[in-house]
Amino acid sequence: MTSAISVEDRCFDAFNELKTSRHITTVLYRLNENLDTLILDFEGNLTHDELLKALQSDPRLVAYELPFADRDGSRREALVLISWSPHGISPEQMAAHAAVYAALRNQLGGVDLSIEATSRSDLEYNRLVRAARS
Repeated sequence: MTSAISVEDRCFDAFNELKTSRHITTVLYRLNENLDTLILDFEGNLTHDELLKALQSDPRLVAYELPFADRDGSRREALVLISWSPHGISPEQMAAHAAVYAALRNQLGGVDLSIEATSRSDLEYNRLVRAARS
């Protein structure tokens, strides 16, 4: 693994599409096999349940538009950046994933909430909504 991890331009393009349009709600990113480049894994629409099913045993970064009702009943969305780092990944994967998550968090504008998750319970819908409301 090299000390610097690069990010494909398509990753930023997909994030900007998510931020500026209503055409997509979810962008999944992953590191390539060499753990030196962040690549676009998925760009489209997933419900919250579909998102949870899409997160398997490999680490992912997720940009997700979380829809919810505010306390006054008004419809809102929060742009959530999720680091999915499940138990059982290698130390090399964990280090590379943490580094690219920190770098991406600093480079992406407009993120309302950043979440580091190691289990699906960390991403329960109501938990995310409570965090987005605060």
